[in-house]
Amino acid sequence: MMQEHRGGRGQRVDLTNCAAEPIHIPGRIQPHGALLALSPGDLAVRHVSLNVGALLGSGPEALLGRALPELLAQAGGGDLESVLRSPDPSAMNPLKVRPRDGGAGAWLDAIVHRAGERLIVELEPAASPGDVSLSSVYRVSHAAIERIQSADGLFEACDVTAEEIKRLTGYDRVMIYRFDRDWNGEVIAEAREADIEPYLGLRYPASDIPPQARELYLRNWLRIIPDVGYQPSDIVPQPDAPIDMSFSVLRSVSPMHIQYLKNMGVGASMSVSLIREGVLWGLIACHHRSARPLSFEIRQGCELCGRFLSIQLAAKEKLEDRGRKQELKALSDEVVATVSRQEDLMVGLAESAGALMKLAEASGVALFHGDAVTALGLSPAPEELRRLHAWIRRHVADQPVFHTESLARIEPALAGIKDAASGVLCISIPEPDPWYVVWLRPEVIQTVSWGGNPEKPVESSAEGTVLGPRRSFALWKQIVELTAVAWRPAEIEAVELLRRALIELDLTRQVVRERSARAAAERSNAELDQFGYIVAHDLKEPLRGIKSFSTFVMEDDGAALSSESQGHLRRIGDLAGSTMELINSLYEYSRVSRVDFAFGEVDLGEVLADVERRLAGTLRQRGAVIRAPRRLPRVFCDRIRIGEVLANLISNGIKYNVSPDPCVEVGFDETSIPTIFHVRDNGVGIPADERHRLFTMFERLSTAAQYGEGTGSGLAITQRIVERHKGRIWAESPPGGGTTFYFTLAEAPLTEP
Repeated sequence: MMQEHRGGRGQRVDLTNCAAEPIHIPGRIQPHGALLALSPGDLAVRHVSLNVGALLGSGPEALLGRALPELLAQAGGGDLESVLRSPDPSAMNPLKVRPRDGGAGAWLDAIVHRAGERLIVELEPAASPGDVSLSSVYRVSHAAIERIQSADGLFEACDVTAEEIKRLTGYDRVMIYRFDRDWNGEVIAEAREADIEPYLGLRYPASDIPPQARELYLRNWLRIIPDVGYQPSDIVPQPDAPIDMSFSVLRSVSPMHIQYLKNMGVGASMSVSLIREGVLWGLIACHHRSARPLSFEIRQGCELCGRFLSIQLAAKEKLEDRGRKQELKALSDEVVATVSRQEDLMVGLAESAGALMKLAEASGVALFHGDAVTALGLSPAPEELRRLHAWIRRHVADQPVFHTESLARIEPALAGIKDAASGVLCISIPEPDPWYVVWLRPEVIQTVSWGGNPEKPVESSAEGTVLGPRRSFALWKQIVELTAVAWRPAEIEAVELLRRALIELDLTRQVVRERSARAAAERSNAELDQFGYIVAHDLKEPLRGIKSFSTFVMEDDGAALSSESQGHLRRIGDLAGSTMELINSLYEYSRVSRVDFAFGEVDLGEVLADVERRLAGTLRQRGAVIRAPRRLPRVFCDRIRIGEVLANLISNGIKYNVSPDPCVEVGFDETSIPTIFHVRDNGVGIPADERHRLFTMFERLSTAAQYGEGTGSGLAITQRIVERHKGRIWAESPPGGGTTFYFTLAEAPLTEP
């Protein structure tokens, strides 16, 4: 589709690519002024608009290559060259200048700014003495700002701004135009002449102001078209690189926008940006039915009002929401207070159903946790709720907050629940299986008023395809279905705050539960240790007696007993002996937790030597060796207990070993913090599925019976000794055999031996 708006180059515009139109580099200007592009070094004119003769009396040929200070004189004898060479010449705008070489001789406004490597000077006829002065514009602008500041809320501030801009400019219509999150616009305030059609409340589609236009509105606060019927003036000679005219006052406008204005019956237009916290919030859109130029001073006054309203936007919105936020905070506190009195979160939330629904003006709430579903207020049937829960788990997952006004448009399969849940606002509470609190709103069939049909940006006629957007801007009503009332920002913020409060409450409860469990475990462990100590101590003597008496009977009367009875007596003695070993192990295990350790600086090399002397007989019998690749360090520990650790680990490495050359290596890694020590053997290894039982009291692995007796307590005692040193112990055993035990002594800083 093509629409022809012929400018200096008479090009045609392809509407299918309008969103990509490079409107910041049109290569033409509006002819109510002239543009000169200078090279900053010599201030010579390198490019100029073809219409320059109307203002300076000389055409481009006479100006190109000449330094601008030779062509123009500044009012009051000012130094034009110094201004042009200053770091920010735009701070002095507008400069009052007039041609040096005759010409019309009238005073001009020179508006200067830098554009990359170029210096841009735009000339406009200066306001005549009879026109509004800068001081009078200041007074009007100051009064307008006072009214904007005293407005009670956002909409009143916008109404005041529209009225004051209309008074300042004399335009027929001034609108405040606000963007939604999809960049559709809505007229929320309007000041107009009584005889023109109102646009207040109308909406306009995002296609009316494409992305590149919105980007320019962010960069340049004001754009004016004094005469919509203008014929653009080209810039000559055509530059190798396009001139960036983003900040140009005279920049020629997209032909599509010109046709748009013509279709609206607009003869002159001005827009002032409204920017909230770095984001384009809306526009002050001014329209006049005929051509209407505005002086630089009036435009500056309008821009000042727009900048001030922009500053006020956040404050005014907060002012309007303040009462609602206080109400929502009270409701949130009520919910948290109710939940805090219940151990179960879902029970507490269900008890606060009324406050929970009021918090987001919802007609229903659904609570999801695991397979449990609780419905409050108006909600879908249980089976539909389960489908909604499944969808939330897949698509919301652990997203903190999710909201939509039209669930059916996101997931058409859920359109059947629109009567109860067209709008969804959801928070997640992270746990291994997340909680979800979901507020529900039913479908509300809405009528949206548009300024013309938003779905027809281009229309056809007998003349062919004609650029819209739309010939008619008459009220066009759209029926919107499958949509709930939109969630307000204050409501979304309120449920976010509730989520944080519930998470904090849940975490607090978890901490309390963990502390209680830890305290109970510590009490239980202490009681078990005490019990084990007493049992071990008190049972030793009776068992010793049983073993002794069975031995006496065998020695004194064994010959008189049958072989079967002799076997029973021997079995009694053996059982008494093995039971005593178990009791001794239990006694030692409980004693490790009870006795005080004698910490001090210890040479581990000497401890290893003592262990080697103690195990000398076993080493000779098995032909085993102990190796220490380098001298062990000095550490802070209990010498006797760490000796037990080394002896136990080395003994296991020799006992559970079928190698013809059994070997145990003792070493350390000083690069780790704390230092990691290791005892590595070339024995049979530990089955992967049994490693979790290594340090359990009285547990014997499947390989133990093949290599000798034992109580299964040695590693448990070893672990307890290491833990008393604030360290930890673990094992690794590759499939090919051999085991390495690692342990740390957190209270054992490495020192030189």
